[in-house]
Order: sequence, then structure tokens, then C-alpha cells
Amino acid sequence: MAEKHFKARLCEAGVAFPKTHDLVALLKLLLPLEPMWSVFLPQAHLLADNAVDFRYPGDSATLAEARLALKNCKSIRREVRSSLGLPI
Repeated sequence: MAEKHFKARLCEAGVAFPKTHDLVALLKLLLPLEPMWSVFLPQAHLLADNAVDFRYPGDSATLAEARLALKNCKSIRREVRSSLGLPI
């Protein structure tokens, strides 16, 4: 969810970006446009780690990890949608 929102903001601004799922890299491309979004760097790191760690069978997120990931996604979504002038 956060990845798509970051990419939407980059598209809206006309900023080219590589094919990537790296939230941190996408966020760093956004920082010249949205410098206040630097507060999302720790969240982007956590979400990126979770995306890799729990993508394949074997390991599962705990309920607390899943709730934190959802909370992080929602806060990023809210901020990006606000930036795009969309309802939250």
C-alpha cells in the first residue's frame, strides 16, 4: 500500500523512478518534494523489512508486528492522499 502511494506522488510530480519495491529509495526520491516526510524513514525501513521477511512461507509476523505495519501504512497513506488533494 505505501509503495503505491509513494509512486502515485512521484507520478503526480513528474519524477521518474526505477522499477523497485524499495520504500526507502522511493521515499528518498520524494524528500526534495516533501521534506517533512523524512519522519517516515523509520516506518519505510520497517515496512520494507517486513515485506521481505514475511513474503515467503516459514516466518510469520506476530500480531504486534502486523498491527504496527498496518498503523505505519495508514499514516503514510493519510499523508500522501492529503498531499494529492484526495479524501483521507
